Amino acid sequence: MDGLIDLARQPALAPEKAVRSPARARLADAIAALALAEAELAAAQEPAMQLAAIIAEASGQEAQLAALTAAEKRQLGSWLAGGGVDPRPEPNPAIAAAEQRNKALAADAAAARTALPAAEQSFQRCAIKVRGLQCRRDEAVCTAAVDAARDFAAQYRAALTTALEHEAVLHGLRAELLRCGNRADRLPGALEAAAGVGRIIDDSKRTASVRHDPQAGQRLLTALVTDPDAQLRKNGGR
Repeated sequence: MDGLIDLARQPALAPEKAVRSPARARLADAIAALALAEAELAAAQEPAMQLAAIIAEASGQEAQLAALTAAEKRQLGSWLAGGGVDPRPEPNPAIAAAEQRNKALAADAAAARTALPAAEQSFQRCAIKVRGLQCRRDEAVCTAAVDAARDFAAQYRAALTTALEHEAVLHGLRAELLRCGNRADRLPGALEAAAGVGRIIDDSKRTASVRHDPQAGQRLLTALVTDPDAQLRKNGGR
């Protein structure tokens, strides 16, 4: 019983991880490096966007104040042109509020304009890094696609071998019929039968056609962008 208890207490062995080929290992590294760089790019983009938003808000506020001021001047001008008869147009209270808002934003906008170039440069550096790593990832995808084709070719060879084995049986039958038809005591109808078997072989090769499947390649290349272990499969993944 002690032995059984000891065995029960032993931790279960973790399943061994499949060892990646060099091509797939490079792809996995490239995917991981790109993901990290994209996160850095997103982090660098946020400050630049915030600063740009502050500048845009200040510019919009300045434009709004200018529009209100121009409208007030036009109104006053029209009143003066009409003789300036009382009552005099009241100042637009929206202008005072816009001026206060504009003053509050002006200092922030000035600071944002000062800080924006550095933030944009940081973003551009990250963007350049991401583009370089995307190229590295894409090259690794193509190399891994060859690896996937090599793995899939094992199934192809097995299927091709099976087909050739069937063809060999038919050729064997044809050869035997020819032998029987060409010997001294020939088998009646053997040569005609051999010709018929030959036609069957030729017809089978001619009619057994399958269209190329570009979608399988598309699925593989799309999957390899994020999954270094993706496999080439036929018939929608079956």
